[in-house]
Amino acid sequence: MPAGEMIDLVDERDVVTGTATISDCLEKGLLHRAVAVLVVRSNGEFLLQQRSKRDLWHPGLWTLSSTGHVKTGEAYGDAAARELSEELGISARLLQLNKRLLPPIRSGRLTEREWVALYVTRTDIPCSIDRTEVESVKEVAVPQLRRMFDEGSMTPDAVILLTEYLKHQKDVGARLLACL
Repeated sequence: MPAGEMIDLVDERDVVTGTATISDCLEKGLLHRAVAVLVVRSNGEFLLQQRSKRDLWHPGLWTLSSTGHVKTGEAYGDAAARELSEELGISARLLQLNKRLLPPIRSGRLTEREWVALYVTRTDIPCSIDRTEVESVKEVAVPQLRRMFDEGSMTPDAVILLTEYLKHQKDVGARLLACL
């Protein structure tokens, strides 16, 4: 999303309180909505994206398959599907796992304060990445993912969301098979 695009501001209960640009949200640490999507391959590996090295927000770090902000008036699920399509060229059914208020996260002079809805899908659809937002993608198994946590090569929000996902991975796998 362009830095000047409007997004909803929300409170600690995720109730809309106004609107602001993405730039204002990041520069002033305003609470807003975001989505994250985790693509799980049939072999159990996770598809991760490396953020563009030109991005102001954690440039070059690894994160979930796709992430992004929820536009003004947009539903979380619609934003998740849009981001997955825009960033990776993937269209797939998504299962919402949870929604949580993340602690404020800094990157340089910017601060993210977000309610994040986490979605997951199981698909082997190949990627067609948007080179303006995504540097590269790779598939990783759990041991490699845990090493990436320790190395500091992942965004802080990705570490929080993936750690939570791994705690409930068996339950999520059963829900995925039932829903997708």
